[in-house]
Amino acid sequence: MRARLSCCHVAVLLAFTVASGLVTVVAPARADDGPRPVLNGHEFVPTDLVPEAFVRSYVRSSVAYAAATQIDYPPPVVAGDTLISLNGSLTYALLGFEYQQALRDWMAVRFGFGIRSRLGTELASLVQEGVTFTGGLELGWVARLRQTKTTSLCGSLTVTNQTITIIDVQQYVEDLDNGIRNPRIIDYVPTVRTSAAARWAWAVNQPFGVTLYGEGSYGDSPDRRDDSTWEYGLGASGDFDARPAWHVPMGFALAYRMSSMPVTTTTDHGSGSETSLRIAYNGKPDFVVAVDLLGVLNRENAQSKPVWAGGTALSLRYYF
Repeated sequence: MRARLSCCHVAVLLAFTVASGLVTVVAPARADDGPRPVLNGHEFVPTDLVPEAFVRSYVRSSVAYAAATQIDYPPPVVAGDTLISLNGSLTYALLGFEYQQALRDWMAVRFGFGIRSRLGTELASLVQEGVTFTGGLELGWVARLRQTKTTSLCGSLTVTNQTITIIDVQQYVEDLDNGIRNPRIIDYVPTVRTSAAARWAWAVNQPFGVTLYGEGSYGDSPDRRDDSTWEYGLGASGDFDARPAWHVPMGFALAYRMSSMPVTTTTDHGSGSETSLRIAYNGKPDFVVAVDLLGVLNRENAQSKPVWAGGTALSLRYYF
């Protein structure tokens, strides 16, 4: 089932890529009023958690790190031996890249690449959680559905192809102890998914803006016991442009995103959420440099209990 689904999605990717290229050659995009998204005099402060509700050309790169400390575990048992360590910690890292090109003033094509990692950094967490790496590509399209003086509504379609790499020491030792043939310490889980989303932006006034996001997806489940699953994601952000109010080239944004899809594990213990407080320099008309203070609350751990992790991120975005 996974092989047939993957081939189908690859064919869709190639077809839409060729079509998008033809549209670009035949009819270039019409120049808009400016590189950055603006409604009713408000210049939005973009975030990485909640995508923009605008058709713009830009390139974005980001790197992030977060850590969860003092996770309580029951004494792990490996090959009949009970270990003493009861506490552990997890670290998360992210490297992301995104490119979006406007083909018309109402439609854009986008390409993304990302790598996420999750690592147990103490004995108990390393044995029970192991190490996971998630990497993949995504190709998508964004179309403006309706725009007024103060609001913008866009729809998007995305195909994602990624692989979860798992290093599970505990499972490997248990398989050896149980005499299982060809035990593997490293496992690979490929997933291909298609998602559709709605994006809505509202310029409350010149300093303040709001962005909402809703997504539904279908495709391969990270859990090998399930062939395909339906998942959802929701997000919201509020931003403040300090230039009109304080004459300072700074912007601030508070963003929240919740997803039912596990990101760095193959086990689904429930929805996870992320928050970010963004502090951005927006003095240039086409360039945004931002530092994010991150908070992650998820159940992507062996105990299926919510774990909070805090960290920081650096994001660069260039409009053209």
